[in-house]
Amino acid sequence: MFNESEYQTVWMIYLGAAACGWLVWTQMTRWISLWYVREPLWLVMAVILFTPSQVEPLEPGLAPAAIGWALDVLLGTGEQAPKLLGDLALAMLLASLAYVGFACLRLVWRHWRSGRSRAAS
Repeated sequence: MFNESEYQTVWMIYLGAAACGWLVWTQMTRWISLWYVREPLWLVMAVILFTPSQVEPLEPGLAPAAIGWALDVLLGTGEQAPKLLGDLALAMLLASLAYVGFACLRLVWRHWRSGRSRAAS
């Protein structure tokens, strides 16, 4: 279908467009003042936009999993839909675990900084 150069060019165009879409999403959700609501929304959109998956079992190329799933559902083929949803779910689980760890570290840091500033006063 594509040679290697075309495949990489298409992926670079997609990654640029997805990054712009994610930045627009962050600006659209900027009004949410609660960081523990806003940042998981950013995480969900990042997983949806940036999770690749192998759409054709015998082809080495990858495609965005959400787009592959949407095309499977809209066109009614449904052959790869469970695999694509599984890839999205796995990526969401790993990203959520990483985010929870990051959020816990941030809470510990804020607690430590507030205790340190109270001791200095």
